Order: sequence, then structure tokens, then C-alpha cells
Amino acid sequence: MSNLRRVVAVLWSLQAVALGCYSPNIAPGGFACGDGGACPDKFQCNASNNRCYQEADASFDMQVVCKSVTTVQPVTSAFCSKAAASGQCNPICQTGCNDCGWCAVAGGAATCLTGTAGKKDVGATCDPSKNADCLPGLYCQPETCGTVTTGSCYRLCDPSDTTNSVNNVCGAKSACNVAAKKNGGGASLFELCSLICDPLSQSNMNCQSPFGCYPSGVTTTECDCAGSAATGDQCMLASTCAPGQTCAGPGGATTCRPICTPTVGCTSGTCNIPNGGASGFCN
Repeated sequence: MSNLRRVVAVLWSLQAVALGCYSPNIAPGGFACGDGGACPDKFQCNASNNRCYQEADASFDMQVVCKSVTTVQPVTSAFCSKAAASGQCNPICQTGCNDCGWCAVAGGAATCLTGTAGKKDVGATCDPSKNADCLPGLYCQPETCGTVTTGSCYRLCDPSDTTNSVNNVCGAKSACNVAAKKNGGGASLFELCSLICDPLSQSNMNCQSPFGCYPSGVTTTECDCAGSAATGDQCMLASTCAPGQTCAGPGGATTCRPICTPTVGCTSGTCNIPNGGASGFCN
């Protein structure tokens, strides 16, 4: 090619760029996003990895989601045979994310997340501002005790799954009766399994300080802000009492009373345990 032809070719290329006619062959994710998420024409920025992908590419999300995948096994539960509601992924069963990423509750809604899933198990202290602090299938429940604001990992559950077998997501000594709360306030539409703990010894705790373990039913327990009322003090709730006690008695005259179990009796008085109960109170 003559020097003149080279000059003409270069000028034509520059003119094409200036007129916006230049259409390079850009591989999906081949460019990092610019300032403010800027990308070439007909491309858009994916915030998950700050790379540019074609808008019309049907595999846009999958190209990013599958970059970093934590394999997640569904919970063994009869409920998990049900399809995900309204096309959403199922955070209880870990289904609906096309085997890429995992399903979590973020901003009160079920959504597929990417990257590396959390490692914290049930009862562990977590950061409610993070969507991936707890293991898949768990939720970081924001909790406040006085001036202390923290979070604990709870298992997500379905209140319609009322089976009392190994298929129950919550398992024995737990119930699907804790309403999930959004970080910063407000209620989520999801339910959580109550935390299993020992209300008598306060040991083997899923309840992190400053929370205490209290009976919440015949066989179930819950973590609540630890109260300070002593034996004999009037109460309205079990959590009004100091840990190791519960609120019991006739209507309008309930008082804090020591907790007892079928194997650990009362130092004074008799142990009153309901039929089939895991714990009771001292009369």
C-alpha cells in the first residue's frame, strides 16, 4: 500500500470513530466499566463485576453469575418439592437460581446472589447490612437490646410446612414462628425458625449476649433481650424475668418463677410441667 493510501485509510478510520460508526468486536465482559458505569454503544455495565456486556445478550446475567459460584445443596424437606412461588427463587430450599449463585432474602424479597456465600451458622452473630454473612438458607435477623444493635443467623422457614417429622425445616424443639425483620426497620414477608437453646442452664446457647433463652411454648424456645426481674416479681412476658426464670401464674397475677425440667427439679416448691413439655416452672 502506498503512503498516500495509508494516510487515506487512517483518516477514514478516524472519521468513522468521530461519527460514531465504529463498531469493534468486543467480547462480553471484555471491558471494565468506566466512570459512572460507562460502556461502549449497545453495551451496559453489570455492577456485580464492573464489566461491560451487550444489552441484547440473553446470557448477560448468567455470564456474571457463573463467574463465582458457591455450590449450595437444597434443604432436605418435603416443602422443597414445591415450585418457587411467583417465579422467585426459593431461599428455604435453595432452588430457582439455575444452579448459579444462591437464593437469599434481600430488602424483604427473595433474590439470587452471586459471589461467595456466607459461612456463619444458626445462632452466630452476623451483620444485618450484609446479604451474605450467614450460610445459604439462613437470614441475618437484625436485633436490638437497649443500646446494642446486632444480628443473629436464623433459618428461613415456611409456616405452611407444619409436619412434625425430619422433613420439617426447623426440626425438633424449634418452630416457624419468628417474623423476619428488615435491616433498618419494617417487616419482611418471610418467617424464621426459633432458635434452640437451654432456658434452664443458659448453656449450649444459640442466643448471643445480651440475649437470654426463654421458653416460648410447650417444647420450643426463643432468644430475647435478657430481663432482670427476680423471683416473685410481677411480669407480663418471660423475657421480663432474669435468664433461668419464666413468667407464670394465674391471669392478672403472673410472676417470675424459676424454670425446672423433668430431670432438674426445684430447690424449693414443686415443678409444674405441662404434658409433653420440655420445661416448666417452680410453684
